[in-house]
Amino acid sequence: MKRGGRSFRLRPLLVFWHRWFGLLSAVWLVLMAVTGSLIVFYDEGDALLNPDLRRVTPGAEWRPADEWVAAAREAFPDGYASIIDIPERADESVYMVVSDLPGAQNENLSDSAAVFVDPYTAQVLGYRWLDHAGFGRRYVMDILYRLHIDLYLGDWMMWFLGLVALLWMIDHIPAAILSFPVLKKWAASFTIRRGVKGHKRVFDLHRASGVWLLPVTFMLAVSGLYFNWYETVTHTVDAVSPVTERYIFHAPALDEPVYQPPVGFTAAIDSIDGEVDMIRLFPWSGLYEARVYDERDIDMYGRRMVVVDGVEGGIVSDRHVTENSAGGVFLAWQYPLHSGKAFGWPGRLLIFFSGIALTTICVTGVMIWWRKWRARNS
Repeated sequence: MKRGGRSFRLRPLLVFWHRWFGLLSAVWLVLMAVTGSLIVFYDEGDALLNPDLRRVTPGAEWRPADEWVAAAREAFPDGYASIIDIPERADESVYMVVSDLPGAQNENLSDSAAVFVDPYTAQVLGYRWLDHAGFGRRYVMDILYRLHIDLYLGDWMMWFLGLVALLWMIDHIPAAILSFPVLKKWAASFTIRRGVKGHKRVFDLHRASGVWLLPVTFMLAVSGLYFNWYETVTHTVDAVSPVTERYIFHAPALDEPVYQPPVGFTAAIDSIDGEVDMIRLFPWSGLYEARVYDERDIDMYGRRMVVVDGVEGGIVSDRHVTENSAGGVFLAWQYPLHSGKAFGWPGRLLIFFSGIALTTICVTGVMIWWRKWRARNS
């Protein structure tokens, strides 16, 4: 093909794109890779750092959920219980989120606290504030999680990281093409040659790591785009395959929010047929939404979404996330895949080591560029 009297070659353009995307995105991808690898084990790490909050001595039976709520409200009189994460193990504490009531006088930077309650005694074990960086072991895992989400910089950083994810998706095309310069020797792209050192070893490590992880990193880019540009991705998918939104997001609003519904947490949980994983109160609609375990679940969390009327009682909606269009199911899989929890411990370990490998890919990519830049300018 001729362009302006000269042969048009695709490879130099692909090299140019891949090089400069890699250089400009390396810092962000490394930050996301390192923090992402660590928060794969968020619960285990938090329990290791804070056993006094996360672990309890098993007793005969749990106290009713309303007693957990009462204990949390006694510790935070100006708050209301918005989330109860029910323990999965006999020695785990109850994780609750207590949020400020309107007009509450709160001297902290956060208007919500994570409160830990012993399910057997309904005693508050301790708490930590949410949405701001505290210090010490209490906040280590929360800091890593927030750094992974938006680096503590809010919505504009989430938008920027979404842009990085989009460009990263696109970069997989030139990366794949450049990784196989000679199709007859495709197997060589998956290996690190024996006996090579220096630049050749760095190059092999960069290429082989990228090729082996190509499906995983592409999935991470897609799911990263989904989390950061949630509305844009959801609307795009909905245009192709109409998505049924969770009932709670389009439920009619009450004239006044209800922070202590007549139907308490205990009654709401008891009205549900199945084991509840987590339950949340939405004051503006007076509804509870519970995640309930189901044989159709796609990760370790309950994915059957049951909505209970907190004012009049009764089940309002009962749907599993897989009861949706192809587009809805695609969106439902994003978190299980991104976290690796769709495949249990093997999946989580894969994501953990993928973060380490992605860091290696970024570092070796910069090393390759630096060597070539020095050679050109020496």
